[in-house]
Amino acid sequence: MKSRRKRTLLFLSLIVIGSLFVYLTRPFVQNETDNENILLQSKTDTEQLKISLQQQMKRNESDALYAIQDTQQVASIGSSNELYNVASIRKSIISALFGIAEEKRLVDLDMTLGQLSVDDSKQPLTKQEKSATIRDLLQARSGIYLNALGESQRMKDLRPKRESHTPGSFYYYNNWDFNMLGLILEKETKMKIGDAFEQWIAKTVGMKTFSPSHVTYEKNEETSIPMYRFYMSAENLARFGALYAQDGKWKGRSVIPIKWVEESTMAYSKISDVDRFSGYGYLWWLESNAKNPLLWGVGSGGQFLIVDRKNNLSIALLNDTGTSPLSTLTYHWFGQESTYAEARAIHRLLIK
Repeated sequence: MKSRRKRTLLFLSLIVIGSLFVYLTRPFVQNETDNENILLQSKTDTEQLKISLQQQMKRNESDALYAIQDTQQVASIGSSNELYNVASIRKSIISALFGIAEEKRLVDLDMTLGQLSVDDSKQPLTKQEKSATIRDLLQARSGIYLNALGESQRMKDLRPKRESHTPGSFYYYNNWDFNMLGLILEKETKMKIGDAFEQWIAKTVGMKTFSPSHVTYEKNEETSIPMYRFYMSAENLARFGALYAQDGKWKGRSVIPIKWVEESTMAYSKISDVDRFSGYGYLWWLESNAKNPLLWGVGSGGQFLIVDRKNNLSIALLNDTGTSPLSTLTYHWFGQESTYAEARAIHRLLIK
């Protein structure tokens, strides 16, 4: 009798352990391979350049680099077709979707949250907060200071007191704004974020490995506004950046309105406390340089998208921060974050 009970307990334990293993190792998204979307290789994509780039990447733990110039591949290092969580670069991506949606007259950037009938049911907005516009959110100047998914401890520590600034009057890098933009885009366009990106951008620029399922959502009990995540390959992210390097065009075809490219990359706020960035546009970090100003999309864990419009160059540098519960935990315990200095060094190598 006891032996049977022991066997039953052992069997149940194995089931629990097996189920836990499956859960921990199941990827958040599934990669899709396709060898038909290869870009023409530039003559500047040499073995010597590859060696120099690899040496630079080894100084940190970057896993993938892909660079595009004039719609040609100038560098491909590491696992450039694997999916990565691009973290806060998602914000620059959704900025582009708003630009396209505005051109299609699906959104009005000057509508207020009150007019849009959107709210945070777990943290109801005040009358003042409801007066914030979509444009205020794009500039991170909403004046809405509430709990939000995806906040770092630093963001929480710097969060101003509620209603301490009126909408449009003060810059604060605010995940509540960014997450709400995802909800607004879906409400006004009647499309999921992943579907909009696939139809409006991915198909046009040849992202054959992108799937709408690569945009996932996270929820919690503090806020009713979910956080959207983008999982992308370095190559596909570089293709997205190339649109901004080429005035919104891909091989002569307009994808993102040139008006939006110019408008979204103007500095609406001066920045003095984030590395060498000098300003913030519509969800883009700006680095002023009289000779060559750069656009930056930046995500925690060492995710970088650099757009060099002067040299028609787009650089995606990504780090594997985990694509399953187990690999994500492993990164947080043992992983190393790539640095701005590394990203800038790679940019310098590519423009030599």
